[in-house]
Amino acid sequence: MWLSKAHVLTLLFALTAASFGLLALTLLGAARARLRLALYAALALGVAAFLGAPFLFEALTRHRVETGLAVALPIVAAVFLLDLARGGRRTRAFLFAASSVLVLAALAELAARRQVLVAAPLVSPLGAGFVLFTALLLPRVAEQERRLFTRATTDPLTGLLNRTAFEERALAELARAARTGRSLAVAMLDVDHFKTFNDRFGHLAGDAALTAVARAVARTVRGIDAAGRYGGEEFIVLLVEADAEASAHAVERIRAAVASLGPPRIPLGVTISAGIAIHQGRFERTSFESLVARADAALYAAKKAGRNRVILEPPPEPATPSDVRYR
Repeated sequence: MWLSKAHVLTLLFALTAASFGLLALTLLGAARARLRLALYAALALGVAAFLGAPFLFEALTRHRVETGLAVALPIVAAVFLLDLARGGRRTRAFLFAASSVLVLAALAELAARRQVLVAAPLVSPLGAGFVLFTALLLPRVAEQERRLFTRATTDPLTGLLNRTAFEERALAELARAARTGRSLAVAMLDVDHFKTFNDRFGHLAGDAALTAVARAVARTVRGIDAAGRYGGEEFIVLLVEADAEASAHAVERIRAAVASLGPPRIPLGVTISAGIAIHQGRFERTSFESLVARADAALYAAKKAGRNRVILEPPPEPATPSDVRYR
């Protein structure tokens, strides 16, 4: 089937709308603004279906292509206009300019259909403007989606993974450990005497201390590991393919990195206590909650032993043959 320039533009517009719709759907699980994202996904996928249906079910006609564009442009423009309150000044300027071009292009197309003479010379320039502003808008929209995903998965103070995102990563690594038989470790970290630090220096200094600790953790762990803020002054680290000896060395490096912090970044040095739980992927059935509880018990033992130390949970008792699950 031969495709004109209008057909190609319609197909590209349909694919773009479908991409935005699918992206919005993938973000629904992690984002807070689920109703807004669901609305965007429905609008984008509806536009994609309206424009793409002729390619799948019947022959294209110029009338259908032009009508589809005239109807789709104001809809997408309205979606963009809903987000004018979000983002920075440059983002709002791009959204407003692109939305204006979309609306004007649709109005010019409808006016040309009704043979309004003044609209005829405007259709081509507006079409070029639509392409220009779409090219400017797409990177900005992608950047906004990236920021939305970042806000949904990271802790706003420390920049580490938030609790939900960390749990999702841990569950994925547990499933992989069950397939490969490799071990992994979960470490719970707690800033020592943090309430006293807050009472003495104030909450702003406390936030600065938490941020400094988070940066020390982030620059110490490997790229394949994961670090998150579990809550308050507690942090959690996932050490992939690490046995007892390797995980103890890794968490000890974190403890030493935190102990080296001090003025001027924070008013007084801080220390952490840590507890580690090891998951033997091949011979052990466990859950994320169980690993956290075991690491937390080891952390409590580190606190009880005097703080500023790393304690590894005691090795499990030898399993009987009936308890071993071979792969």
